[in-house]
Amino acid sequence: MAEFLVLNLAEAFVSQAIQRIDDLLTHEADSLSSVKNDVENLRTELTRIKCFLEDASNKQKQDKRVRNWVAEVRDLACEIEDAIDTYIYKVHSSCVLKGGFHLIKLRKRINSIKDKLRSISESRQRYQIQFSSGEVFDSLRNLRRSYPDDDEEDGHVISMESTMAALKAQLMKEEDRRSIVSIVGMGGLGKTTLAKKVYKDVDVMKQFDCHAWVFVSQKYVLREVLSEILMQVGFQAEQERILRKEIIPIKELLEERRNRREILKGLEDHDLVESIKDELRDKRYLIVLDDVWSIEAWSTIQSAFPIGKPGSKILFTTRIERVAFSADPQSSAIKPPLLTPEESWELLKRKAIPSKALSESGGYPSEFEELGKEMLDKCGGLPLAIVVLAGLLRTKINSSQQLEKLKKDVKTLIINNLKSERQYRVEDILELSFQDLPYYLKPCFLYLGIFPEETDIPKRKLIRLWIAEGFVPILGGEVQAENIAEQYLGELIDRCMVQVGKRDHTGKGVKTCQLHDLFRDFCTSKSKEEVFFGIMKQNNMNMMVPSSSVHHYSPTTHARRVTIHVNHGRDCGAPSMQQVHPHLRSLLCFGMHTLPFLSLRKKSLMLLRVLELDFIRGRFTDTKLLRGIGNLVHLRYMRICGIEKKWRLPNSIGNLPKLHTLDLGDNSEVFLPRTLSRLINLRYLSLPCSTRACPIVRSPLFGNNCLTNIEKLKGVNARDLIRNGAVLPLPNILKLEIRMFRRDNDVGLVLKSLSSRLGHLRSLCIELNECDFSDLQLLSHCYDLTKLGLFGGSSQQNFSFIPKSLTKLELAYFLLNQDKFVVLEKLPNLRILQLRSDYLSYDTEDRSHYEGYKLVCSAGGFPKLEILKLRRLQGLVEWEVEESAMTNIKRLDIERIPKLWMMPEGLKYVTTLRELNICSMWKVFENRLKVEDGIEGEDFHKVQHIPSISFSHTWWEYMAYE
Repeated sequence: MAEFLVLNLAEAFVSQAIQRIDDLLTHEADSLSSVKNDVENLRTELTRIKCFLEDASNKQKQDKRVRNWVAEVRDLACEIEDAIDTYIYKVHSSCVLKGGFHLIKLRKRINSIKDKLRSISESRQRYQIQFSSGEVFDSLRNLRRSYPDDDEEDGHVISMESTMAALKAQLMKEEDRRSIVSIVGMGGLGKTTLAKKVYKDVDVMKQFDCHAWVFVSQKYVLREVLSEILMQVGFQAEQERILRKEIIPIKELLEERRNRREILKGLEDHDLVESIKDELRDKRYLIVLDDVWSIEAWSTIQSAFPIGKPGSKILFTTRIERVAFSADPQSSAIKPPLLTPEESWELLKRKAIPSKALSESGGYPSEFEELGKEMLDKCGGLPLAIVVLAGLLRTKINSSQQLEKLKKDVKTLIINNLKSERQYRVEDILELSFQDLPYYLKPCFLYLGIFPEETDIPKRKLIRLWIAEGFVPILGGEVQAENIAEQYLGELIDRCMVQVGKRDHTGKGVKTCQLHDLFRDFCTSKSKEEVFFGIMKQNNMNMMVPSSSVHHYSPTTHARRVTIHVNHGRDCGAPSMQQVHPHLRSLLCFGMHTLPFLSLRKKSLMLLRVLELDFIRGRFTDTKLLRGIGNLVHLRYMRICGIEKKWRLPNSIGNLPKLHTLDLGDNSEVFLPRTLSRLINLRYLSLPCSTRACPIVRSPLFGNNCLTNIEKLKGVNARDLIRNGAVLPLPNILKLEIRMFRRDNDVGLVLKSLSSRLGHLRSLCIELNECDFSDLQLLSHCYDLTKLGLFGGSSQQNFSFIPKSLTKLELAYFLLNQDKFVVLEKLPNLRILQLRSDYLSYDTEDRSHYEGYKLVCSAGGFPKLEILKLRRLQGLVEWEVEESAMTNIKRLDIERIPKLWMMPEGLKYVTTLRELNICSMWKVFENRLKVEDGIEGEDFHKVQHIPSISFSHTWWEYMAYE
């Protein structure tokens, strides 16, 4: 099994080496001169080796000699990349006169590599690995683009009604003490899914004054757990400020909320504990602690929970029964049962064959039923194992030959387990699913383990990282590479190895993805075994050590990719990086206080392709350490975030010709150099977008043709896009966020450019700064626009300019009325609508004379709307919903609307609504929707059909609106 794995990973390494040689021959041909033929011969030999690897993978030899052979191939492929990239680095960082010297060194390295290749090619004869004529990228054409037909979590909840009812009863039981309810069971049993279903239950939500859900894990950090709880149960200080009738400006309030987590990080642990106690002391609360691993963890966290009101509950999930008993010996744990054979078969069918495909085919193939039931016998009723196997079957369902091969693989795995006299484990099923991946998906999947636990991974970020790492072939340019990478992710999701986190604004695409904790453990274990990446964590001695081991490795066995996860302590010093590979390719740091090295000029970093520095906001101050960025000439992806002080990006940034992604968006204020114009291969550029975080340069930021390859540009100032009365060419732009318009004419110039030359623009966000103009009508010509955000428009502007192609729309600081609302509800494709901070949020003269407005959702209006968010609408006094309006809506958010005193009567007709979130509304508004002491509020009948209702940051009933 392990031999098969290393064969496939070696294929990936060799493919990357071939791609690097192609890059060298394409972009550095002039400097190669006399060694060009040697490089071409090297590529030919590598291509042969790759075909041998494909053949070896098909044979799946369980032979230690084969394993050693492919390990040599893998190391040699990495050595080839090192030789090429070192040569390029030396050429670009030294004077022209030394070019010949570097060429001589390259020739010596190539000759040494050729000798090793010759030895490897001769040794293959001893393993009887024959030449295979398979094409390198033939399999790309067979990629599946389908996604699971249902990403809802209730796919795991099969016939658990009795368990859910028992859990719900315990949570709602009236008791004179705070009690603890636990869910106990093995990994993959569905404990978290069960807890989430009950946590979101409308009856449970109404039972408690406040709620919080926090993930603990085996490697929990107390500060993070306490901070997350406090973030969710509320901030008393803000309510007290409102009670004192202090005016909180909108911008200040937004900034205050954005920085809450950073404020909490400045508190001592005991301060966090006391703050939580103060918040919960007089409330009936429900706190969920997901994945508690030890009695020590529970003992440490539980000190933050006061007695509270009678009936307060703490719910936690754990794999260890003694932890549950220790927490509350008087409470009996909920133990979800394993699925019965009938329930297992039902889950497998649901996950393996989408209902649409089933109806088209007319039934299940006989081979599927035979193999499916045989495989289910080995799953033991474990939901996660069944879902993973369903993902495997999904890719084989149309081929009897593939089904038969899979059946043999399953039997082989089981026989091996019987020989070793051990029980069949879920890890074996994960291994089987991983084995079935084609070679090009294996590194992509393992790479997901780089991210910290419980991370919601943005799809676009993951795709850009995969491309930067070289996992995705650049066959037809960057756009084609992104499409291929998206297909890769689609297949991993299709196989149920990666979970969908959030869907995008179309409702079909993926916005974020997640990795189950068991799969993450699998990724980190395999990556350690195959030296794919290394995870380092900071211990109490402020030194960096491998997270899975404490012994020292020789440099040759170090992974070339390192991710650093730092605990969010207050006094962490600069960690040591003495154990990293001398030719590091990727460095991703999460939660840093300072750099894990004293300078970016370190020799071991000169071949970096990926650099992510995620600092704890406000903690990193020595920005001089970033001056060596320009030395990283191979860098393709760079993200720096969390720096609050003003800092300047070095002029040497212009020395990074291969940089495709530059993400500086999550900082305070960055001064950008003019040399940014040299980054002609830049595809993604994100700049600080806070109103006080605008990049400032004395001369124009961009040259005339430096943005021709840009596809996504975020946070750019309008003045940096306009030259001599014209907008710079943006022929490939797909997503644009632009702000700081100084003149009305500038808005017209930009919109005219977008509408006339950029018909393929998909997403546009404009900060208008109260400009008074009539040029928004030009937007109606952007026929392919699907996402639009407008902030700060004229009070007289109508909405006739809004394109009918939109699926997501966000409007802020516009004067609203029913006539404009009618335009919005007629948009045929709109799925997400957010109306925020209407025109009265400005400090204008007409505010005091304005009596407010009424909005009506008409019958037949908003035919495809799924999410509606109404936030900080100062002038909304009445809202009406007619029957047959919003027939597809699933989620409704109401936040800080001070003149709205009740929900619309017609909401009771909106039966598709699944989630209602009420935030910062009057106490009297909330009371009308609740059931207290068995008495229903006046408006409860309007919302009683909604499964999930939440309330947060209540305003007190005796406050007066000002």
